[in-house]
Amino acid sequence: MVGLVIATHGRLAEELLATARQIVGPVDNVATCQVEPGASAEALRSQVCAAVQAVEQGDGVIVLADLLGGSPCTQSLTLCSQQKLEVLTGVNLPMLLKASSLRLQQVPLAELANQLAAYGQKNIANASALLRGARPSAA
Repeated sequence: MVGLVIATHGRLAEELLATARQIVGPVDNVATCQVEPGASAEALRSQVCAAVQAVEQGDGVIVLADLLGGSPCTQSLTLCSQQKLEVLTGVNLPMLLKASSLRLQQVPLAELANQLAAYGQKNIANASALLRGARPSAA
């Protein structure tokens, strides 16, 4: 099974995982990393590396980071040459929920990363505009 590491600023990673568990139940083989204010790049890289090693079972690991160019993303990218690793940014709850089901289907690492990125993007919508578009126009 592909491992997951959720790496974010603050407690977002833990909260996303807790919320996913509330919706779908246990989510196996997942670790979280959080960037605390003032944390060094080296400390974060070490934390991400330990999390990756904790969930690696031979199929690779996907790091779900919060921001492109943010510390969780950049420090995770430094590990790509040393690990079977994909880094996705813009982590959101739909992406995490989809990951829990796709990993059970044994989707290969690179394909899983592509599917999760597409699914996360697809589930960003202006819901109020969708609702306005569904209303019949006034005559």
